[in-house]
Amino acid sequence: MPTRLKVVLGVLGVVAVAVAVIGRDEMLTMVFGSADHVAIDFATLALDGRPNQHLVCPEGFCAAPPHAASPVFEISATALRDRWMAMIADQPRVTRTGTDDAAALHYDFVQRSLVFRFPDAITVRFIAFDAGRATLAIYSRSYYGHDDFGVNRRRVEAWLAALE
Repeated sequence: MPTRLKVVLGVLGVVAVAVAVIGRDEMLTMVFGSADHVAIDFATLALDGRPNQHLVCPEGFCAAPPHAASPVFEISATALRDRWMAMIADQPRVTRTGTDDAAALHYDFVQRSLVFRFPDAITVRFIAFDAGRATLAIYSRSYYGHDDFGVNRRRVEAWLAALE
C-alpha cells in the first residue's frame, strides 16, 4: 500500500474515532468554530455578498435588498405563524433556537444537513398588513463556508411553497 494512502486512511481513522468519542456537532464546533445564535434585525440587516444566504422580504421592510419579494397571504399574521409552525414541525433536522418576542412574531431556527450536520440559521418574522392579510420576512444563511450551492435559496422556496 502506498505511503500516501496509508496517511489518508490513518487521518480518516483518527477523525472517525474523534467523531465517535466527541460527537459530530461538537467536532464541527472544534473544526469550524461555534455556530452561535445571532439576533437578526431586518430593519438593519446588511448582507455580506456571500452566496450562502437567501433573503425574502416585503418591499421596504428590510434594510438589505432581498433576493426575492415575499408573497402576501390572505390570512392574519398569527394564522400565518401557526401555518408556518405546523409546516416546520414536518421538516427534517429543524430545531427552534430562539424567539425574540412571541408578540413580535419573530422566530429563529437551525436546520442541519443530513450527512455532515452543518448548521444553517433561519430567521422569520411574520408581518401583518391588516386583520386578514399578512406576509413574512425570511433570512436563511449558512454558518460555515462561502458557497452553499443554492441550499438556502431552495430551502426558502420550498418552505414558501409549502405555506401556499
